[in-house]
Amino acid sequence: MNRLHILSSGSKANAFILESDDELLLIDQGLSFREFSKRAQFLGIDIEKIKGILVTHEHMDHIAGIPYTAHRLDATVFSTEKTIARIASGSKYGFRVRNIDKDRLFTVGCFKCTAFEIMHDAADPVGFSITMHEGETLCFATDTGKVTNRMMSYIGSCDHIILEANHDHSMLYKNRKYPPELKERIRGPKGHLSNDQTLEAIDRIEGKCPRTVIFSHLSEENNSPELLFGLVEEFKRRNLLPFNTFIAKQNEPFSVLLS
Repeated sequence: MNRLHILSSGSKANAFILESDDELLLIDQGLSFREFSKRAQFLGIDIEKIKGILVTHEHMDHIAGIPYTAHRLDATVFSTEKTIARIASGSKYGFRVRNIDKDRLFTVGCFKCTAFEIMHDAADPVGFSITMHEGETLCFATDTGKVTNRMMSYIGSCDHIILEANHDHSMLYKNRKYPPELKERIRGPKGHLSNDQTLEAIDRIEGKCPRTVIFSHLSEENNSPELLFGLVEEFKRRNLLPFNTFIAKQNEPFSVLLS
């Protein structure tokens, strides 16, 4: 059985646990360990089974809980050299690390993983393509300002996809609380994907249709699950695409059965 557990997704904290063949792989951890444990218990997850921790980049909503979680669970942290250096800098907790290279396969328990470059304003951000038990693949691509052809080579070959759908263009434009420079950062090539950009990426997939698309990292200020769901359903109807749709939220943990 393969399942994805979404503990948190958004601008405040991100944490995902992939389950396959009774092994667990943690992807990012921006929650306090107390909250992380509470949400995992709510979903029926034994966090002691976590085999390793993949980290996409060093922004605090993705790594705030990494040092203590890795230390407490004695789990190795896997990421690029620059990202690991940022995580370890100033940490009072010791934990094991392994530097990884982009586009090169590495294994964590039963999981076969490959990191690939994404476009974000971080030291060395990556997405992950992960092959699970029985060969099913999950592509994890969030926190990116655009989707490159190289990214599409991974996204287009996976059975299940986690894609960022951060903001709605109109909502961001009308948001008076955001200064112009912040809006430019969000819209920029190293910022975050809009709903339209995310759907365009799915439209670029050639060949097989993904079985599952999980839309993540929604802005609570500049997007809404209801708006996004309507756009996705219309997109699926217009393009005759039957994938299962899930929308991740900041404070509503849930699990998705992948196979």
